[in-house]
Amino acid sequence: MISFPLLLGLFIVVLSTRPSLERARHVIADAHRSIRELERRKQALSRRIRELAKESLNQRLTSGQDSNETDDLRDRLQTLQQRIRDLEAMDRRILVLDERRGLSETGWVLRVRRDPAAAPPLEPRVITALWDDGRYVFFFAGDPARARRKAQIRFPEEHGFTVIEVIPHAGDLTDIPKLAGPAKIA
Repeated sequence: MISFPLLLGLFIVVLSTRPSLERARHVIADAHRSIRELERRKQALSRRIRELAKESLNQRLTSGQDSNETDDLRDRLQTLQQRIRDLEAMDRRILVLDERRGLSETGWVLRVRRDPAAAPPLEPRVITALWDDGRYVFFFAGDPARARRKAQIRFPEEHGFTVIEVIPHAGDLTDIPKLAGPAKIA
């Protein structure tokens, strides 16, 4: 049979390998924990990357929409600025040339135009352009024909002036009259 010293040697070998086996089991358990932790981190990072990709796509789409809206707003702004420039280019001032008012008279706003050929030779081009579009004047009169006659006395046809339109305006000029834009007459 097996001798005692051999059993004793075998027992010593088993006892001496046991700490190594315990350490190996701990190392393996730590490795399994580390692998599970790495898998968990990998899944969390994968989920985060997907979320960031969705967010990036949404931002790209939103950025494209914002860019389109910005372009639309810029176009509208330019259109409005051009309209403002056009409106400012029109002379909407009303020259008040009549301060006396009869009991039966009402206010009339007349647009008077002057032929560019009748302009004085040294008159600035800006003033000539104002008359090309027509200037607004205010008179008190009983009817449009009388208002037109008053304007023709002040702006005679022999000097190149023409009354383009007569707009009734009740009262005085404390209320802003509704004026049309300048109409080009050929």
